[in-house]
Amino acid sequence: MTTIRRLTHSCVIVTGDDHATLIDPDYFTFTSGVIDLNSIGDITRVLITHEHGDHVHPEFVAWLKDRRADLAVFSNEAVQSMLSKSDIDVSIGIPEGTSVQDVLHERIPNGAMPPNRAWTVGGVFTHPGDSYGLTACAPVLSLSLIAPWGSSTASVDFAKRLAPRQVIPAHDFYLSEQGRSFLSNLVAGPLKEADIELVPLGWGDSYTV
Repeated sequence: MTTIRRLTHSCVIVTGDDHATLIDPDYFTFTSGVIDLNSIGDITRVLITHEHGDHVHPEFVAWLKDRRADLAVFSNEAVQSMLSKSDIDVSIGIPEGTSVQDVLHERIPNGAMPPNRAWTVGGVFTHPGDSYGLTACAPVLSLSLIAPWGSSTASVDFAKRLAPRQVIPAHDFYLSEQGRSFLSNLVAGPLKEADIELVPLGWGDSYTV
């Protein structure tokens, strides 16, 4: 069995038999106070999709490493270079039990499209980062519901193309609780028509698949 726990925004913990994998240790989770950091538990590895602060916060990564000296951090070369400035070692290898698709971040308002490493953990959960460029995914997909680089409509089309069994919401920390609920309800119907279930995890919520 695999337990998926959403912290905030795009930060997720995937816990299986061998590892507790934290994906995208972001600024919001570490600084907002909506998550009790002590509830995160023993993380055995960290995966990072790309270099933006809402997906990787150096102080959060350092905090995780302070709790476990042998914690391994994995990402792409851009993140490796960025975190080296904080004396944090990052491997660009692919750890056991994971797979990757190296794609580009969707274009943001300034025109940039940085490298983005989409991760699949245990063949169960795929975190695409900020990209619609994936060609396949696991049965559970983290799905951005709102972003400056995309739209709810584009995200629904993305999910329909990949056809996971379930999606969990992501990238919606900017919204109020009411806004998140509205947006989840808005996309749940079209996803259900495609036999995709939206699992509406709130901050700190988890479920087992």
